[in-house]
Amino acid sequence: MTTLNEPMAEITDISESPGVQNSRMMVSYPENMTDVTNMSIHVMGVLQSTLELEKLIELFGDEMAAILPHEHLSYENKEENIKYDIGKPARHSSSYSLVLFGKNIGELTISRNSKFVDVEINKIESLISALIYPLRNALLYKQAVEKAYSDPLTGLNNRAAFEKSIEQEIDLATRHNHTLSLMMLDIDRFKQINDNYGHIVGDAVLKSFADCIVECMRSSDIVFRYGGEEFVILLRNTKIAGAQLLAERMRKNVEEMKFDYNKIKLNISVSIGLAELQEGEDRLKLVERADALLYKAKEGGRNRVEIDS
Repeated sequence: MTTLNEPMAEITDISESPGVQNSRMMVSYPENMTDVTNMSIHVMGVLQSTLELEKLIELFGDEMAAILPHEHLSYENKEENIKYDIGKPARHSSSYSLVLFGKNIGELTISRNSKFVDVEINKIESLISALIYPLRNALLYKQAVEKAYSDPLTGLNNRAAFEKSIEQEIDLATRHNHTLSLMMLDIDRFKQINDNYGHIVGDAVLKSFADCIVECMRSSDIVFRYGGEEFVILLRNTKIAGAQLLAERMRKNVEEMKFDYNKIKLNISVSIGLAELQEGEDRLKLVERADALLYKAKEGGRNRVEIDS
């Protein structure tokens, strides 16, 4: 395979028709945009209107559909665990491995029921030349946002992410008449761990605790490190009875967890407050009720779950 100067993309035209051979070619993306066709310049102008990755792919799909009819467009970035699909896969496809400055920034696939001809392949390549830089910018923006909303110690969502997410989840639950439960968790006597063993051990406990509760969660649940040794979980479409079962399972798993760090062996426990969103309730009231229930669990002897009565 010939190596071209960066930036470049590796393009594979794949046909699922029997007896049709696959073809492989390379295309160089010009760094000087005056070399790009008017069509590409127009598309780039449209794509520069957003830094939201999903919206960018949707816009690109719309522009592609107007110029080159197709049934399916897919963007996948395995490194970032991203996959967007527009439409349904069809019989013939052209797949593009996008490489910019030596870094793979994803795979793009366009498919339809009729085979692509050379002039259409040229159009696709021109359109991708308009996509490549806005795509890189959208990926960088996504990474920056995720970093801003991530807790560096545990890898969980942080307090800022919680404040943003709870508003969205309450709005969705209200509009679609779904249930929403909020779980607040606090590691028991965590200050004593820091005082007796130091903050390095305390940090290791926080990380192990976070891993333990994540193992119990469902794919629809969203967990946050709320602050210090306190964590919050948003439970979508979950009534208080189901949330209580999950909370008790988490409490038991934490209690049974064997923490061992540099020959320091510890047993830890967690107290949990659990509240279900009530009609007309805002985020402040929901958090306030869950926090009060957490305090009640602490006052009641710790290592327990308290729910709405």
